[in-house]
Order: sequence, then C-alpha cells, then structure tokens
Amino acid sequence: MKGLKRKLVGIGLTTILAVTMLAGCGGNNNKNEGAAPSGAPALANEEVTLKILFPGDPPKDLDAVSTAVDTKMKADGLNFKLNFTFVPWDTYWNKQSLIVAGGEDFDLTWSHIANLPQSVAKNVLLPLDEYLDSDGQQLKENTPDYVWKGAKIGGKIYAIPRVVPVAQNNDTFQIRGDLRKKYNLPEIKTLEDFDKYLEAVKANEPTMIPLGINTTGLGREYLPSYYANGDLFNSFFYIDVTQQPLTFKNLYESEAFANLVNKAHEWYNKGYTPKDPIAAKEDFGNGKTAAIASNLFRPTETIDGLVASVPGAEIEFVQFQSDKPKYIFNSVDNLLAVFSTSKHPKEAVRFVNWVHSNKENYNLFSLGVEGINYKLDGNSASYDGIANDKQYLPISWAWTDMRYAKFSKNITPAQLDVIKNWDNGAIKTNLIGFSVDSEPMKNEIAKVTAIVKEYQVPLYSGLVEYSSVKEKLLKRLKDAGINKVLNEYQKQLDAYLSAQK
Repeated sequence: MKGLKRKLVGIGLTTILAVTMLAGCGGNNNKNEGAAPSGAPALANEEVTLKILFPGDPPKDLDAVSTAVDTKMKADGLNFKLNFTFVPWDTYWNKQSLIVAGGEDFDLTWSHIANLPQSVAKNVLLPLDEYLDSDGQQLKENTPDYVWKGAKIGGKIYAIPRVVPVAQNNDTFQIRGDLRKKYNLPEIKTLEDFDKYLEAVKANEPTMIPLGINTTGLGREYLPSYYANGDLFNSFFYIDVTQQPLTFKNLYESEAFANLVNKAHEWYNKGYTPKDPIAAKEDFGNGKTAAIASNLFRPTETIDGLVASVPGAEIEFVQFQSDKPKYIFNSVDNLLAVFSTSKHPKEAVRFVNWVHSNKENYNLFSLGVEGINYKLDGNSASYDGIANDKQYLPISWAWTDMRYAKFSKNITPAQLDVIKNWDNGAIKTNLIGFSVDSEPMKNEIAKVTAIVKEYQVPLYSGLVEYSSVKEKLLKRLKDAGINKVLNEYQKQLDAYLSAQK
C-alpha cells in the first residue's frame, strides 16, 4: 500500500489489491452543492470530535485543511471536528486491535477487504446498517447493491466501500507510449506485440530496463478466468470461475501458473528484466524502466512524476485478451469503517455521507483548499505553482468517488475513458461478497504464506525455471498443510453459495 501515496489524488490501487465497481461518472447532479446534505441535523450545541486512524504519514498542511473541513461542515449543519492519528504501515492492523482492546476513543478508520473478515471476527469493527439507514442516505443512493454485498460479513455491513471499476484491474502492464511510437510499433494488444516492444527497448535503450521485476500482468494471458483473491503475487490458491462447481485449487499445481512464470524466465534470459531482481527497484516513474506490471489506476499515480523526469513521456495501458470476458470476483477493496468502541458511530457515518454528498465536500477533503493546496486545470488537479509544503495529498484512495475524482492533465481523454468504462460488460461472479475466514487455519496459513514468500520474487521475476523448484515447492506446501487450508476454504465457500440460493 505504500506505493499508493501519490501526486494524483482521487484514485488508487491498489494496491493493491482488490476490486469494486464504477458507480456513475461525470458531473455532479446535486444542484445545491453548498447546502447541508439531505437529512442533516440542525447545528448541535455540543461539538463532536471524530477521531480518525489512518496508516502512513500525515499529509502536508493537514491542520489547515482540517480547519477548512471543520468550517465547511459547521456551515452545512454538522458541528464536527476532525482529529487524525497516523501510524506506520507495519503496525497499523495491530494498532486497530489495541485500540479496541484498550477501549480507546477512536471512531473512523481505513480498512481493506483482505482484512475485513479478521477484523470482524476480532470485534474491531461495528455493523453499520442502522447508521447507514439513518445517516447515510447519499451513500446508499450512490452505491450499487452488489457493492454493498462485498462489504457484508454474516449479512451485516461492516464498512463503507469506495466505488471504482475493478474487473481484473490488477492484470495489466503500463508501458511508455512515446517509446512504442518511437520504434514504430503498433498498439500493444497481444503478448506477441509486447514481446516486440521489450525487444526494441533492449536493442535501442541500453541504459533502460525493458521490464520491471514483477510479471503478474501476465495474469490475463495465462489465467484469464482465475480468481486468486485479487492478488496473484501473494496468492497460493485459485478458482477457475468458468468451471462448476466453484473449487479452490493449489495455484502452484496449475499448468497456467507454470506457463506464466516460465514466460517470466524466458524474459529474464533475454535480459528484459533486472539481472538482480532481488535487489531491483521499479524505476518506471523516473524513466529508467520501460514497462511494469500495473493495475488500472497506477498510471494516474505515476504519470506526473514520469513527465517531470522525462518531458514528453506518455503512458499506455496494456491488457492481454481484452476481447475475452472480464470478471468481477469481489466488489470492494478499500473501505472506511467504524470502530466497535466508537462513541460517535452515527456521526462518523454522517461525516462520510457528507464527504460524498457533493463535489465541493469531496474535493475539500480529498484535495484541500483550491488555490492553496491544488489548482483546477479543467477537470484535472494540478500542483503547478503550489509550494511543496502545501501539497496536501491525503490517502484519498481510501474513499474514491468516481463521480468527483480528479485526474492529472497528463492522462489523455482516451485513457480516462478506458478507466471509466472498464467494467462495462464485466461478468459479476457468484464470488461477490464471499471472503475467507482464516482463523480456523491460521497456523497452517502462516506456514504456507511463509513458504510462498520465499518463492515470490524468484518465480515472478523469472530468476528460476519452474520445473527446477516445482517438486520441492509442492512438497513443502503439502507438509505445511495447504490441502487442509484449501479444504477449509472450500467448506466456507460451499456454505456461502448455499446460503445465497
């Protein structure tokens, strides 16, 4: 997630990770943008302080922006004040648990679908259904039902999802469009096209690395219908959604996985990927790498830095087999949630509802004060002429709203159109809303995960040929209990699917 800090706010990865759906793009339809949201209460006599826990470092000029947000909320009838606490990424989830265990007075927090089941099982988060009914009118109206389904555990909503396009949006590469044009190559649509691009970079740009270390962008080529928990790099299982019944299987036993990592090994032997992938860094943003594995939103995060380093540089999306169906395995990724110990859950939901009620509120919380923290350049956010210490840049990927999100002026209209229409025609699978509970097999999962981490970079960077490690890897995973884990996951999936009928 650290890579999600960006110059361009309003969209993120992911990380990441995971997966949600576009819910309306374009202009704002609220004709009374400066007014209080529908259903907002009269200004209360007693000010409510909402304590918010976020990961990472505080954004620049946070105090001034928070004061502006507080002032705008009061003008809209919400007598709230925001108080932020930021903790390091590597201690974030533990901090959430400690807050609840110690009964600390915190209200709102960022979460993620990968951690939602565990957080609910540990009673870290509060069910929000009643508060959404009473104080989340805008959220409920503008979030599709199937997206809410992805934020449910045991039939209850435990978090507020961002709404973005997500159909296999991690299975992409980004390349230097200016270099492709320089070499007179066609738009890249196939693996063969991509090979020619990498070959041209290798032959003509001796100071550049043709391809970054992670080759998970090959997922659409070799695993076009595989669900791998939204993160192929970290997964040890898959479900092929074209086969019934839906069944958990060992990813490392599949022919598709072998083909993918062997392609990575071929590229390594040709010198397309770094000689030392263990120590290598992804230097796409400074112009030293010509292609990297990506997600749909990564170019919006890297384009400004790239153009600053290499004037005239362009970024292009690459997704193989784009003519084949895309699948939505889960409808959520980044979430805003309320602590189970919160003293102000109603107000916390009302605040998030306020943020998403109109573009003025959304821009203020996501970008800061116009003219001080950013500038508007058409429908883009610009930092030209903005002092470095005033570039606010919060973790706005946690609450992205595609209706209001601002993109860099360096993202072309055609690319923006790709982003906004990404999920058009995507197939919503029966996996939406399903999430595994890792607690019953946490010891086995820890062992399996530790083994997987040993092989991640060597395999996905192409450092080794798969047959040279496959037998040993499979035996170690079996000894660690991977079959027990898959059987437990299968029981949970079968129970979930049965309950949906």
